[in-house]
This record gives sequence, structure tokens and C-alpha cells, in this order.
Amino acid sequence: MKITGIELFEENIPLKQPFITARRRIDVIKDYVLRISTDEGVYGYGACAPTPVITGDTVGSIACAVKDFIEPLLVGQTVSAELLPMVQSVLFHNTSPKAAADIAIYDLLAKEKGVPLFVYLGGKNEDKCVKTDATVSLSTPEAMVAEAREHLNAGFSALKVKLGGGRMADVERLEKLRDVICGETVLRLDANQGWSVEDAVYISEAAEQMGYNIELIEQPVHYTDLEGMAEVTRRCPFRILADESVFSSADAGRLIRMGACDMINIKLMKCGGIYEGMRIQRLAAEHGIECMLGCMMEGGVSVTAAAHFGAAVGITCYDLDPPYLVHKMPGEGSTVFEGDNILLSKEGIGLGYTKII
Repeated sequence: MKITGIELFEENIPLKQPFITARRRIDVIKDYVLRISTDEGVYGYGACAPTPVITGDTVGSIACAVKDFIEPLLVGQTVSAELLPMVQSVLFHNTSPKAAADIAIYDLLAKEKGVPLFVYLGGKNEDKCVKTDATVSLSTPEAMVAEAREHLNAGFSALKVKLGGGRMADVERLEKLRDVICGETVLRLDANQGWSVEDAVYISEAAEQMGYNIELIEQPVHYTDLEGMAEVTRRCPFRILADESVFSSADAGRLIRMGACDMINIKLMKCGGIYEGMRIQRLAAEHGIECMLGCMMEGGVSVTAAAHFGAAVGITCYDLDPPYLVHKMPGEGSTVFEGDNILLSKEGIGLGYTKII
């Protein structure tokens, strides 16, 4: 099976309500679907989303990376796993377009074998279900209470609460959330780099006294402050999840050696796709570090790919809620997004998509 062409399609997917963190606000998910054509008439699909404040990838840089670097690299090549490290090394950074190409190649490899992607990646050939949390955006305490109530009424048992809006303001937000959140609800607090070390310790201790069932605190300090991450990990009563500090297996190894996290958030848009994601997961597993499978604000194709990857390697912690946060996710296939459930069918081939846009 030889690659004959690569195309990029733009999607604009409206959210039900704005997605707000300490770093950005999004009203519409801008997503790019990458399609690889082959001489056998089989298509491989991948996708990526520009997230300038985290990955540095923009609308223009994604198009340039695909047209000027990835397309010349892949067109004319025989589909094989050997292409995956080639994609990673074709240019520096640009992890999001690399992820789109990586996912599309994996889709083709699984289709060539006639199996779902999670089976190709080593998972059992049985239907899979992964459960995601739902995000409560950073806002006023009243707005966050209303959004949390909506997610809980929809059946979610785990919430990711966005913080990073100032020490006392964040404590106030957590105090107010007690109006709707009971002890059984799993909370994941995400500062998106918005705290100092002392903020992180103060807020986490305050949250502990409130009696919440807090599973983790995500990226409390700036991604470059690895010493700060290590100090928070030592002093915080909850597990610390590294997100923006880990783009690669090399980053993961550095944090693990420093004792700068208890968990690692793998996002395909950060690490350049499943190939490097697998390397991060294997390294973490060797050191007894649990991983979360997360995402940016992305479309269904790359979220589906992340779910396949996580299901294959046995990840149990997921933050893949964009399909729930939008009015309607484009595409059709064997994957079903249903509240907090992402259902992967053993009947699907590759990613399982029959219609993308």
C-alpha cells in the first residue's frame, strides 16, 4: 500500500459554552483533519488542533508543516511502522501536525490488518469503554457551580475544575462548589501553570480541609519551573500531574528523575502522536508512574485516537470531554460518545470512521 496524496480539511465546531482556563478562552474548536490517500483506495485519517499558548502550533504553521514537510516526506512511501519515527524527526517542534500524520498512519496500519486501532496497538479484541471527566471552566464561583451541577446531572462522576485565577479567589471557588459537589465526586484540580509553589500548597491544603475527594492537581506551576514542580510534589497532600512540562519521553524522564510529579498527562497534540505517547507511557510504567490520557480542545478524530491508545495500554484516567462539550461532533463510525462514556467497538477497523466531516 503506497501513499499517493495528503489533504487537510478545516472544521469549526461550536462549543455549548465557552471553555476558559488560566491560559485561554475558546468558543469554537478549530480542528484540522488530515487524510492520507493510498494506491489501494484506502484512506487514513488523523487530526490536530492549533493551541498556540501550549504547543505553539497555529493555523498557519500547521498548514505549512503538512504541505512543506510532511507531505513531501510521505507521498510515494509504502505504508509501514517505519514511517512513524520519520514523521517525528522531519522538523523540530510542530507536534500537532506531526500528531495528525502519526494518527493517520496508525489508522492505515490497523486497516491493513483489518482490526480496530486498539487491537493493533496490543489491546484485546473486545468492545472497550473508557470514562472521561467533564471540565468546569474557570469563571465566577456562581458560574462554576452552575456548570458543575450540569455535568453532575448528566451523569459524570469525575470533574476537572479549572483554577489559577488567584489564591484567595480559587479558595472561594472551591468553597462555593461545596454547594453541589459531594464526597463521592472525584475532583481533578487544574491550575494550568497559574500558581506559585506557595499558592499550590496553600490551596491544596485548604481543599483538603474542605473534605473533597481530590484525585490529583494538574500542572500547578509554570512548565519551565521543574524545581517548583518537585517542591509541590513533596509538599502537596495530593498527587501532582505534570501536563505542559511533558512534551516528550525525554521530558518525562527528566521529571521522573527529579521527583517532580506523581502522574503524567499524555496528550497526542503535545507529544506528536501515538508513537511518542507510547514511549512516554512505557517509561512511566517502568517507574510506577500512572498516566492520564488527555487532549486539547480537539475534534472527534484525535479524541478517538487517544481513546484507542489509552484502551490498548490499560490507562484508566481520562480527560477526553470535547465530544460532550460541543453541540455535535462531526463524523460517523463505530465510536460512540455518550456522556462520560467513549465506546470503542471491536467491529470497527482502524479508528472506525465511515464519515469524517
